[in-house]
Amino acid sequence: MASDPQKPNVRYVPSQTIEEGWTYVSIPDDETVLGLRLAVTKVMKMLKSDNTPAIDGNGNPIYTYNSVPVVRVLTKEEYEVEKKRGFLK
Repeated sequence: MASDPQKPNVRYVPSQTIEEGWTYVSIPDDETVLGLRLAVTKVMKMLKSDNTPAIDGNGNPIYTYNSVPVVRVLTKEEYEVEKKRGFLK
């Protein structure tokens, strides 16, 4: 089976996490705060059939990634305590 010359190939790109961040969401009419973030597990660079980088409409290389969602469930009181202690980033 021949490969499609228009379909980009994928190449693993070793990566280093520089910073991770959380998003905290307060649920209306509830005492719950959800902490959400994505833990990126793998980054891949898209390549054209000639192994040159695939480029988007703005001239940037195209990447794809695998990730795992991470969720924290806190009460509003727990959230405020951790916020004061500086543990929320």
